[in-house]
Amino acid sequence: MPLIGVLAVFLLLLAVQGAVYRRHWSRGLTVEMRFSQKTGVEGSSLQLVETVASRKLLPLPWLTVKFQVSRNLGFEDSPHAIVTDDYYRQDLFSLGMYQRVTRTLRVDLKKRGYYTIRSLDLLSCDLLLVQNLVVRAASDSALTVVPRPIPREAFGIRYDRLVGSLLVRTAPLPDPFEFRTIREYLPTDTLKSVNWLATARTGDLKVNVHECTAARDVLILLNVRGDREYDDDRPVEDCLRIASTLCEALVEDGISVGLVSNGRDIVTGETAEIEPGQSLAHVRAIQEQLGRLDLSRRANDFAEILETRDLDLERGPMLLLVSFSCTRRLSDAWADALSRGHQGLWILPRYAWRPDDRTPAIPDAFLRWEVTT
Repeated sequence: MPLIGVLAVFLLLLAVQGAVYRRHWSRGLTVEMRFSQKTGVEGSSLQLVETVASRKLLPLPWLTVKFQVSRNLGFEDSPHAIVTDDYYRQDLFSLGMYQRVTRTLRVDLKKRGYYTIRSLDLLSCDLLLVQNLVVRAASDSALTVVPRPIPREAFGIRYDRLVGSLLVRTAPLPDPFEFRTIREYLPTDTLKSVNWLATARTGDLKVNVHECTAARDVLILLNVRGDREYDDDRPVEDCLRIASTLCEALVEDGISVGLVSNGRDIVTGETAEIEPGQSLAHVRAIQEQLGRLDLSRRANDFAEILETRDLDLERGPMLLLVSFSCTRRLSDAWADALSRGHQGLWILPRYAWRPDDRTPAIPDAFLRWEVTT
C-alpha cells in the first residue's frame, strides 16, 4: 500500500512538472546571436556572440541552441557540428533561475558574401527528461564580408602604372586646401595667391603654391559576368578584389571614385551604382556593396551599360573597366565609348597557371593584370 502511494505521488509530480514545463519553459527565455562586427574582410576573423537568458523561476538544466549558417564561415571544431551544404551547430547550455550565459565563438571569414543566421532553434526538456520541448527563435544578425585587399607587393607595380596613366590623362587643378610651399611671384599669378605675410617679411612678392587635385573623377566599371566556358567564379571574385583595392588606393591618393556594376545586390536585388566620392566612409560603402553582390544571379551583358549610359564628355569621369570576360560585343561597346571621347583603361585579369591569350578586340587601352594570389 505505501508503494502504491509513493507511485501515485511520483506520477502526480511527473504530470505536474510536465505540465508546468510545457506551459512555461519558453516564457522569459531569450537568445541573441550577433556578430561582433557588421562587416569583415575576407580571410580575417571575428566573433559570434551567443547569449541566452532566462527571466523566470523555472530552471532549465538542459538547453540546446541549434543554428545554421553558410559553410563559408568557419568555426572552431565541435563534436556537435555537421558540415554539408551549410554549417549546422548545436551548443549546450544550463540555465538556473534568472540567469544569463554568454559565449563567444571565433568565426573565420573564408569567402566574400552576405551572411545571416538562417535558422535558430531552442530545444529543452523537463526535469525528468520525459518530453522534448522545441521552439524556433528569430535572428536578424547579418554580416557582410568584403573582398580581401590585394597585397601591396602584388599590387604596387600595376597600380603605379595605372596611376601614371591616370595622371597623364587627367587635368590637374590647384587644391586651395592643400598647401605645398611659397615661391616668387610671377606675372601669371593672381593677387589672391599672394602671401602678404611672407611678402612683408622679405620685401618681395611671394605667392602660395598648392598641391594639385584631379579635376575629373574615376568610375570603376565592374563586369561580374564571366565567360560561359568557365564554371568557377574565381576570376570574377578576383575582379571584385581588384575593384575594391583600386577604390581604396585611389581615394588615398586624393581621387574621387564611383562604382557601376551589372552585379545585383543580394538584399535589394538592384544592380550596383554608387556616385563618385572621396572619403573613408565612401570607400566602406563601395566595399560593402561589393561584398553584397550575388554572383549566383545571372548578370546582364555589361555591353548594354556601355551602350546606354549617358556620360558628360567634358566633365565625365575616367573609366576603369574591370572585366575577365572580353567578348566581341563588350569589346565593340568599349571601343565605341572610347571613340566618342571617353578616356578609359580596361583592366584584364590573367593567370600564369591558366594558358589564355585572349585579349579585347581593341588596339590598346587595356592593361593585363597578372593575378598571383
